[in-house]
Amino acid sequence: MELLGKIDATIAERISTYDDHPESDDLFALFENIVYQDDNEAFFALIDNGADVNLQNKYGWTLLHITIRRDRREMVHYLINKGADIDRVDGVGWTPLMEAIMDDMPELCGYLVEKGADVSIANHRGATAPMLVQKFGRTNMTAFFR
Repeated sequence: MELLGKIDATIAERISTYDDHPESDDLFALFENIVYQDDNEAFFALIDNGADVNLQNKYGWTLLHITIRRDRREMVHYLINKGADIDRVDGVGWTPLMEAIMDDMPELCGYLVEKGADVSIANHRGATAPMLVQKFGRTNMTAFFR
């Protein structure tokens, strides 16, 4: 993988252990493993050396979607600070904010709203973030949508 050549050798070595299928050159799958392992240093190194902060997989999931699913707050903050599209939707129209609501992550929900997440975007079924808060009974998040 070309990006590994630009990264500190120790970090690159560790990253290579996360790569389940090195022949596929699937950067998103590598990121998923790094997120699963909660390796901030490796995650940040790939971003700092040119990985696309808006990278998506075949389902439309972005790095923000997967870091929110795993409650990787430092990674979420890092992506947003590096310019990740806070409102990029996945294959079914879910934004990272909707993901935080579904996964009951009030801190991340509040952070995304504070950073300007568009609460009016509707998913493919017509539901917006405030509607999902109500649907899932997330009373711990209602204050973010007043």
